[in-house]
Amino acid sequence: MLRNLRLLRVKPSTSVAFYSKENADINIRDEKKNELKDFNNKVQVMEKKKVGIFGTSNVPMNTNFPNPKGVPGYDPEFSVKELLAELPNTTKKQSKLLGGEMRDLIKSAGVEKVELLEDIGFLRHNEARVEYKFDTKEKLDLWHLGCDSDWKEGFSKCSFVNTQNKTGLFSGSISTQIVKDGRVERAGWASIKLEDRKSFNRKKFLTKWRNFSHLFLKIRGDGRSYKIMLHSPLSMDFTWGDSFSYPLHTHGGPYWQYEKIPFSKFFHTVAGRIQDRQYRVNLEDCSSIGIVLMDRIDGDFSLEIDYIGVYNDTTHIEDFAYETYTLPVFNTHGF
Repeated sequence: MLRNLRLLRVKPSTSVAFYSKENADINIRDEKKNELKDFNNKVQVMEKKKVGIFGTSNVPMNTNFPNPKGVPGYDPEFSVKELLAELPNTTKKQSKLLGGEMRDLIKSAGVEKVELLEDIGFLRHNEARVEYKFDTKEKLDLWHLGCDSDWKEGFSKCSFVNTQNKTGLFSGSISTQIVKDGRVERAGWASIKLEDRKSFNRKKFLTKWRNFSHLFLKIRGDGRSYKIMLHSPLSMDFTWGDSFSYPLHTHGGPYWQYEKIPFSKFFHTVAGRIQDRQYRVNLEDCSSIGIVLMDRIDGDFSLEIDYIGVYNDTTHIEDFAYETYTLPVFNTHGF
């Protein structure tokens, strides 16, 4: 009986081990296929929004140069058929803006000229002025938002909506995951940018801020560090990336914080990169203001904004906070 049982014993076969290894390889390949499928689905969701003429559509903004023309609203792929279809609405909207400009011009032709009085010294200490509120949809539409996923350069998401408190809520999620296209090296940013322009896409400069000493914000953040950017692109293409930046550190918690940032503290950046040669911001060249989050931290973010304005502190006599250098005409770097 025991002899028969010994005969029934079977030695472990190498085919069983080979079969289990083959199954493991198949499972790994299936997992990679599923990951690639999920990644492709994410990329397909990232469809670039269509650009309208004169910036009439909700164009996602970019931290770098906007386009080869440097004009928000220019799209080389915009067909003539689409142009003619949008022309009536564009004409109506731009004519309305032009009428508003004419009314403001007639109104400002009166005796009281606020900017003139401020130039000659009728600006008091601790005087503040609110420039941008977020209590209506029309005021919120002046701000364009964008993130890396709008340009097929990442997977971040963002939104800018009104709240019950009649404030603007800039929220979303930052993802530093790289799009595997062989071109993008870093990802993970979201931004809002003011696009308050005159009729027919003419710039509206921040000239009326020139007599104030501080940028003034009432915000409620999540503890993350954002960046305030004063954009100053001019007509020449090498100035399209010019801006002046300063960090905006927020507190976590439910309480509002009042941030006063001296204009003397803003440093010169080009496409977000700090430059060696620094000089003070000239508000008469600035045409837009933006808030950017690019702190390389994955996760959700939330920044509630009540208003953005300017503040005057007559005791602040600092002209520029950073060192500047003057090179001689003949130097090792050339002229």
